[in-house]
Amino acid sequence: MEMMPEYSIPSVKRLVADTLRMFVGHGRRISWADLAAATGDKERKLRSYVETDGPEMPLDVFMRVFAILPPEAFARVARHMGFSAAPLDLCPDATMLRALAQSARLVAEGNEFLEDGVIDHSERAMLAKRAGDLLPILQSIAGNGST
Repeated sequence: MEMMPEYSIPSVKRLVADTLRMFVGHGRRISWADLAAATGDKERKLRSYVETDGPEMPLDVFMRVFAILPPEAFARVARHMGFSAAPLDLCPDATMLRALAQSARLVAEGNEFLEDGVIDHSERAMLAKRAGDLLPILQSIAGNGST
């Protein structure tokens, strides 16, 4: 029995794999080939980290991969581990109205995608993009109390 199962190796492996699936691959932020070229790692090795029985990602690979991915990818992993970073990106024209409108759009799309009971990988990527676009607005509001 583990004392803190949310921080177990299998839990973190799933989180890293899910995060990679959200940001890497056809129709997402970066292709596997481009990620491999940017990190200097073999594409097959990088793909192995999203396999069901894939290996644990070593810290040096993690650092190279997450340095290439958008900041929200690392933020997703950091939040799970209980860390909160300073705002990575601020939106100069952030308003509460804009935040609420974009939040409503995210919720509406999420509900639409859930109509069939499943959110597939492309829908998940679209929601991740929408959430990533919303993050700087929310961070700006949280940081300076915009109205």
